[in-house]
Amino acid sequence: MFNTINEALDYLYSKRNNNKDLSRIKRCINKLDLNPNYKIILITGTNGKGSTATYLKNILKNTLHVGCFTSPFVIRFNERIMINDRQISDAEIMYYMNELEKINEWYLTEYKEEIPFFELTLLMALMYYKDRNIDLGIFECGIGGLNDACNALNPEISIITSIGYDHMDKLGNTLEDILKNKLGIVRDNKTLIYYNNDPKLDLIYNEYISKYNLNAINVNNLVNNIKDNNYLEFDYKNNHYKLSMNGYFQAYNAAIAIEAVNRLFSNYPNIFIEEGLINTKLPGRLEIINDNPRIIIDGAHNDNAIKMLTDYISSNKGNKKLITVFNCLSNKNYKSMLESLDNITDLYLFLDFEDERKTDISLFTNVIKKDYKILNELEEIKEYYDSNSIVLFTGSLHFVSYIKNNINKIL
Repeated sequence: MFNTINEALDYLYSKRNNNKDLSRIKRCINKLDLNPNYKIILITGTNGKGSTATYLKNILKNTLHVGCFTSPFVIRFNERIMINDRQISDAEIMYYMNELEKINEWYLTEYKEEIPFFELTLLMALMYYKDRNIDLGIFECGIGGLNDACNALNPEISIITSIGYDHMDKLGNTLEDILKNKLGIVRDNKTLIYYNNDPKLDLIYNEYISKYNLNAINVNNLVNNIKDNNYLEFDYKNNHYKLSMNGYFQAYNAAIAIEAVNRLFSNYPNIFIEEGLINTKLPGRLEIINDNPRIIIDGAHNDNAIKMLTDYISSNKGNKKLITVFNCLSNKNYKSMLESLDNITDLYLFLDFEDERKTDISLFTNVIKKDYKILNELEEIKEYYDSNSIVLFTGSLHFVSYIKNNINKIL
């Protein structure tokens, strides 16, 4: 029995392994009678999933009891499982983990394998949402779509955000293969909302739309007049919206959320949409946490996300010196990420952080062309910036989480 939150989470984290297929999670859902009786929105994509899910939650919470399941977290585990603006509590996590420990023991006895971390976390969310009788569930896939545990659910609306190179060891080495895996979340005669600006991928989308008779829409050409003033502003279908999130790509994430709301509910009050969008902020997504010096944290962890990040920094850097503090997980393509960052970086600071999956930072120095320093302690960053600096932390949401939880050491 778990008597503390650390005991419960340590048990959960010890169950890391890969999903094989959906048979295990489906057995567990049936065993626990967790098949949802509420509508499901299922989200996949390479970048923008968490932002899109949060826009949706913040729009719909005005009228509904909305469950929102996302990953990974930035500050604490509880962020993964929310109802409206309330995170699951430590006491609730302990309660459900005590139940799930019994289910894991049953599964090990019955099928000779354990239930992995992500599936246990999804089961916790489903138990929590069932007990709280939610009206609608928003679920963000972990990796891919076809064999992701969330795909055991039956979505009313499937969403695919931008597609790029990530998790190629599991999803394939081409964008076409990656997209086909993610399109595994669509259902016959249901709705697909997506963003795509690549004509080659349009062929695959159209194939699936025809095959599954999907009610589909690509928001790409419907977003117009993106402007970055005090707020990010854009037009979508003759309506004007403002966002507090930074980065032009957020306009497309928000457009997907707007479209999903309007597909679910005819004549949904636009004032609720506007209010939900403007009040959405997410930690670790182009988040400015200090102005003098300007300190930006962004969990970009693949080529597409780094490209979006460098575009934003290039447009806002001016004559300031950019100090990039970088680290990433060992399964990421750090070479191409650093090659893009080289275009905007004046000085790199490399720093270890507390994650067994981190990359050996000595590998970074063979890739970059700019000056660098290797730090022993986070506090040493103070020695390198001044009022004419921008300090950027990036490479991984896990790294950004470490920085957020230790921010007092660098300010």
